Amino acid sequence: MKKISTTLVILLIAISGLSVYYFYPETKIKKGQKVDKIIISKTEHKLHLYYKDTEVAEYTVSLSRNGLGKKTKLGDNLTPEGLFRGKKRTQTKYHKAIGVGNWGDCCNVLIHGLGKQYGVFRKFHRFRDWTKGCIALTNDEIDEIYGAIDNDLIIEIKP
Repeated sequence: MKKISTTLVILLIAISGLSVYYFYPETKIKKGQKVDKIIISKTEHKLHLYYKDTEVAEYTVSLSRNGLGKKTKLGDNLTPEGLFRGKKRTQTKYHKAIGVGNWGDCCNVLIHGLGKQYGVFRKFHRFRDWTKGCIALTNDEIDEIYGAIDNDLIIEIKP
């Protein structure tokens, strides 16, 4: 009986923790806010939005499934580092996306949502890095960012 009680308490604590995580409010872009620069810190798993050198919002992201190394070739499943130009993309299986330059003239790396297939995971997608070199957010988050940017914005990806 004591073993069942302990298991039940642990299960309730886990469910409570996940609920708090899911509903915990995060910094969002204010309505009408513009963004002219995105800085991504791979080690922090954070995407920072700036307007005229002032940070206006921050999001937690998922990155590439092969760790935090620097992309060196097509198919290495790593996220690149450096300075890029961003462009809005609507034709993607991951809801909306922002193209991160044309990495090495071989492939497009995206900042993207989850799409229909993975959208149900919402914030929980962040529990592990799963992309093939892209930067992933929830669909709601990419919608907010997409509405605040123009094409040709600066994107900096740091280690």
